[in-house]
Amino acid sequence: MALSKKFSGKEKIIVVIGLLLLLLSGFGGSALAQDMLILKSGKEIKANIVEESTDMVKYREYENPEGPLYSIGKDKIATIRYRKGAKEVPDKNAGAQEKVTQETAMPLQSNSIQTLECKKRYVLSNGKIQSVRKVKTLMEDYPEALDLYDSGTTLCNLSNACAGGILVICFVATEVSNGIKDQSKGKTIAFIGLGISGALIISGIVLASSGKHKIRNSVRIYNSAINKPVACKLNFGIMGDGIGLALRF
Repeated sequence: MALSKKFSGKEKIIVVIGLLLLLLSGFGGSALAQDMLILKSGKEIKANIVEESTDMVKYREYENPEGPLYSIGKDKIATIRYRKGAKEVPDKNAGAQEKVTQETAMPLQSNSIQTLECKKRYVLSNGKIQSVRKVKTLMEDYPEALDLYDSGTTLCNLSNACAGGILVICFVATEVSNGIKDQSKGKTIAFIGLGISGALIISGIVLASSGKHKIRNSVRIYNSAINKPVACKLNFGIMGDGIGLALRF
């Protein structure tokens, strides 16, 4: 009631539009202040590029600008999109780096022994919650697990967006109903707002449940894949240029 007395009808509309723009800026604004590395595998990395040479790109995670420095060979990159709008397609013959590596004195733990676990929507390794970026790095060699994890995190993010939508709908419905003198119309608008909020609540629950299920399956597939024994075959034979020995995986 205090807001309805303080603001006129036009001022209420301006306040509501401002809140909506603020909410939207939270989802889309950050995408304009980052570099984007698009790998040949289809994976996209949000980054802050620190250094770039003819065959190597060094960067930090966009979500962790003060974190460790990573490097990746340009032969793994399809496109680089810079935050200022410029775009680069690296030379196909550039570099020979096979993996993204972390520049640190401590050796990186091998993916083959880094088993993951899932609690709710979070992925843990050795009891510690892993960032989305780290999980994607671990799963990048396992496309089925990575696709499920991407889909699951997207659904969980949409569930969070439903919560924000509920707040906006409740505010708008309350302000509009309070500003209408006809009580019957005001109650109708309030009920409509409650109905939309209820639909968003149900949608958020369904999205969150489905997202968590996909994330759990991605972890299960990943753990199953890294624990599979590697089959190999040793071939020995005589060829035109001499004796040959081949080890096949």
